[in-house]
Amino acid sequence: MTNALTFNIKGGEEEKTTLPKEVFEVKANPTLLAQTVRIILGNQRKGGAKTKTRSEVAKTTAKMYKQKGTGRARHGSYSAPIFVGGGVSLGPTGGQNFRRRQSADMSRKAMLEALSIRAQEKKIVVVTEGGKATGMTKEARKLRDKMGELAGNPLVVVTTQQKELAREWRNLRGVKVVERDRLNVYEVLARKNIIITREVIDELKNYANN
Repeated sequence: MTNALTFNIKGGEEEKTTLPKEVFEVKANPTLLAQTVRIILGNQRKGGAKTKTRSEVAKTTAKMYKQKGTGRARHGSYSAPIFVGGGVSLGPTGGQNFRRRQSADMSRKAMLEALSIRAQEKKIVVVTEGGKATGMTKEARKLRDKMGELAGNPLVVVTTQQKELAREWRNLRGVKVVERDRLNVYEVLARKNIIITREVIDELKNYANN
């Protein structure tokens, strides 16, 4: 059984929340987690690198020396890849595609494993009454002070409907706010502390059982 510290939106400490085992007690597979992170980062990568081919470089088409009688190899263009300033053969074209796909089952399992790691490290804090948030930054700052070290550079996970809660936390320095639907393994592993609302836990339970 895994428990997490729990606070209401006003900063009052409540009884610890028992985290559902199907979400927060999943055995981690380091290979799957590493693969998932590579896929996420690769899908965010833009293939902007580009080199010019010999047809694109601005070089004279005149021969650099006469074709016969020198004992040297015949060359007809300074734009050849073997010359300094010539075109590059087999270089990046600017249209590289680094995107990779992962099955839904593997993505789901990796997400549950990442959350389980943070739960085992006691780095998850639960917030109740998220729907009562006013959107005032001072409210989030007060709650963060109550949490102490567990709120250091946290990842705050909210539901799509909790706009006011997201707004007040987003204004704090060092805080990353993400909606549950956009949560990914990389975000979970990149942040040591995670703050989630009780409604998010319910959504995660449905996510784990689908």
